[in-house]
Amino acid sequence: MNNVMKKLASILLAVSLFAASPALAATELVGRPVADGVVAATRFVDVTAPYSGTLASFDLKTGDTVAQGDTLLTYVTSDVYAPEDGVVKTVFVQPGDDAIAAMARYGALLGLEPSIGYQVNATTTGADKNNENKILHLGETLYFKTSGSNATEGVGRVTAVSGSAYSVDVISGDFDLNVDVTLYRRDNYASASAVGKGKVARRDPLLVSGTGRVAEVMVTDGARVAAGDLLLKLVGADAAPDAYQQAVTALADGVVAQVAVTPGQQVWKGALLCRISLTEALEVRAEVDEVDLGTLAVGDLVPVTLDMAPGNVLMATVTHISQVGVSKQNAAYFTVTAQIPAGSGMLGASASMYLPMK
Repeated sequence: MNNVMKKLASILLAVSLFAASPALAATELVGRPVADGVVAATRFVDVTAPYSGTLASFDLKTGDTVAQGDTLLTYVTSDVYAPEDGVVKTVFVQPGDDAIAAMARYGALLGLEPSIGYQVNATTTGADKNNENKILHLGETLYFKTSGSNATEGVGRVTAVSGSAYSVDVISGDFDLNVDVTLYRRDNYASASAVGKGKVARRDPLLVSGTGRVAEVMVTDGARVAAGDLLLKLVGADAAPDAYQQAVTALADGVVAQVAVTPGQQVWKGALLCRISLTEALEVRAEVDEVDLGTLAVGDLVPVTLDMAPGNVLMATVTHISQVGVSKQNAAYFTVTAQIPAGSGMLGASASMYLPMK
């Protein structure tokens, strides 16, 4: 029988022994050289930052079992809110869009028609000769009306002041565009409280801006919003058009072997976030004294027990023998890796690898 056939027969024997578990009785291992080892995953995947940003609070920790698609971590988004009450007239962006590119093309990410749709653009011309009546203050309430016997009256709030010019939002009153009004400090419209004259004009739409990659659009055309309502969520500008999601998810089933970040940490694109050990294939990594290597070779079967189940003897296939030893206590130790059945132990569990008798 050639070496290939011998190797195949050895593997088939191991499979049959494992199916008849246990392959060996624990008492049969007495007297064999033994090497201390640990259970590890054969493979792992690293989860890296899809874009630059700040991580939100999380409770992910080493040892957590995760399934593909589970949320591991989330980013803090840069949120855009409605500056005042109004109606969304048009949304220029959708998830995945570059906000800077949209700003360059449209001048905004979305347009909002304010609920207060009219304003009076005025100057202190025609104000009472009292100097105080020529000094306007932001937020001040003014009263205004058109001239004539059928005068229309209104109330407004000062929103801008520049020298002798100022603007007043029309809070109440129904006025035609470009109509002339006189403005007063008191609602008795006495000439002594006059602070100037102006024209009624329509307010411009509010153009909402932002920077980064659009992660989520919270409103649609025609939506009525209140000041402070969330309009958009943005993430890092270096996010790819198809990788802008706020959540970072598991790429495969497994166990979290390492968490490389902390809550609130700022990360850069490509930075290691965590490592997931894939548990569909397990192995024992043991440090073997050079004097016990003997004729051990890749492909050989060796008995293995785990401290958590010492009576269960597993037949493990040697998959790797390190070619570089590490000196410990005047001896060289070599890492020997042997594959064990999936589900036979927990990652990090202590193991014993029994070597051939000399």
